[in-house]
Amino acid sequence: MSWLNVKHAMDLSPWIRIPLMWPEPSLEDVEEAQTPEAWARYFAEGLWEDFASEKPEPGEVDLLTNILLMYAIRAPAAFPDFEVFLHLPHPREIPLPAYVDLVEIEEGEDRKTALRELTHADAGYALEPPIVEDFDSPHLGAGLRVLRYYQDEDSNEVHVGLRYAWRYEKGTEAADVLIILADPDAGRILRALDDVDEFARTIRISPDEEVDTWKSS
Repeated sequence: MSWLNVKHAMDLSPWIRIPLMWPEPSLEDVEEAQTPEAWARYFAEGLWEDFASEKPEPGEVDLLTNILLMYAIRAPAAFPDFEVFLHLPHPREIPLPAYVDLVEIEEGEDRKTALRELTHADAGYALEPPIVEDFDSPHLGAGLRVLRYYQDEDSNEVHVGLRYAWRYEKGTEAADVLIILADPDAGRILRALDDVDEFARTIRISPDEEVDTWKSS
């Protein structure tokens, strides 16, 4: 069996990983991974420390703590069982969640069809034709990256969606790998695109014995 593994994800600035559960079994001895509150406080303080040239205004550390706590509780519910990573290049920005997981391959479904379906490359609901590009990964090979604009059913706002997908095949093992991002602020996605591309290229699948233990920076 293999596992999805984002190598060095906890050290890959400007990304923060939300634990899968509280406490997470692989982080039982890590104090900040015991509760959402402890996790949010740890990263809020750490992010502001990273920006030593900028001192937070009164209340800003608490504000970021509350924002991170909200994402820790709510973000995983959007795509249950997905890994969740927050893009946060500055402590005054709003986090941008990225969801990553393996997708079981349907019997008889070819790679090209599967990747186009996963990335919504042919989405009829898109407001304009999606931007479909080949996207190569050093760990997963050839894949797709798709950017599309669509109207959110709940808010009626125009959102921008960004998806990446690859097919991983090794021996008898096969699965599709999917990354999902979406935001009502197109600029937020576009400004983060280089960071998201870099992040996407760190995604790999590792055998059980090679899976790295999650560690905080």
